Amino acid sequence: MLAAVMERTMHSLPDIEKQAKKRVAEIRAAGLKAPAKIIFGAGVFVQLDDLARELAGGKPVFIVTAPFLAAQAEALLRALPGEIFARVEGEPTVALADAAAAQARRVKPGLIISLGGGSVMDTGKAVAALAVNPGSVRDCLEGLGSRTTLDAGPLPHIAVPTTAGTGAEATRNAVIAAPDAGVKRSMRFDGMLPAIALLDPALTLSVPRAATAAGGLDTLTQLIEVCISAKRKPAVTALALQTLPLVRDALPACCAEPTNLEARSAMLLASFISGVGLANSGLAMAHGISAALGALHGMAHGLACGILLPATLRYNRSACAPELTAALAAFLNERTVAGDVIETGIVEIEKLQRKIGVPGDLRHLKLDAAALEKIAAGSMGSSMSGNPIPMTPETTFEFLRQIT
Repeated sequence: MLAAVMERTMHSLPDIEKQAKKRVAEIRAAGLKAPAKIIFGAGVFVQLDDLARELAGGKPVFIVTAPFLAAQAEALLRALPGEIFARVEGEPTVALADAAAAQARRVKPGLIISLGGGSVMDTGKAVAALAVNPGSVRDCLEGLGSRTTLDAGPLPHIAVPTTAGTGAEATRNAVIAAPDAGVKRSMRFDGMLPAIALLDPALTLSVPRAATAAGGLDTLTQLIEVCISAKRKPAVTALALQTLPLVRDALPACCAEPTNLEARSAMLLASFISGVGLANSGLAMAHGISAALGALHGMAHGLACGILLPATLRYNRSACAPELTAALAAFLNERTVAGDVIETGIVEIEKLQRKIGVPGDLRHLKLDAAALEKIAAGSMGSSMSGNPIPMTPETTFEFLRQIT
């Protein structure tokens, strides 16, 4: 069975680096917001020293990373002066982002480098802004703080993803949890978009299976939701439809054979394009609810998105049938799909969930009515505002009752 999966993958995945160049050209031609420099390919990580030296302008660098990547970050400092903040474990909170910003203010860097997954890159984006501006990240969170402008533009930032999931290297927002308020919200300013996205799929080869699965489902969710969102844009939809065929084969291949560089390359490209989609369009209900599940119950963002995706698509299909049909036909990557394309595509997503070991619903959380009410209330962020069917806390509660 595994051999058949890998054979299908090898024959169905084209030259990913050529695809990446085409997608970047399309991003530029459409005038979409994206990092000024996008470098994709196995081995491009070796360029980081030179890129950092150029952007830092003789000042120290400040590296944001996770504890298990601290040694790799320290190796960078052999050639570059600076300091490391290696405390990002799980999704960032207000307290964590503020601690990182306080250290960066003392260092007075000329450049921020984030080396890690979506949480690391979100922290890096917040630090790039707060290192040169006073106050707490909480002051800048949508729906919580009142700050709408920055006194000084954020520092330049090189984002180096080591996972394929959120596409945070392509976005201008940092998602930060405020546990006391039971929500996750975005800090969002135009200048927070990283200057450089350095995309080396070789850095993702050691990502554990569970994180690979969750991150890949987050990518899939974003690619579909930018196609059906009430805030969708034609150029973003076109990018997503061209990228969705990669995911169906590449994600299970990454889980089954972690060192399959071709599959890892496909997922890293898909993740980046999903981030471009997020930065230039809207998302929908799976992401809205996932934010609350993360803030209130510590559930990993990608895992929550992956669990919620099939049910949210069935819920929304009446409001976005043509768009959802196109997205799922692209995901299926088949010339002809007989019958109900939407249901066929959703069933295929459910098969993918089972294949990579992701639950099909939220029942394992054993949430009572009071917990569901809090989740529903905490789901009303920017992602939910793009849902094809307008949602309220009451309708979200009723939806949640059916899948818990």
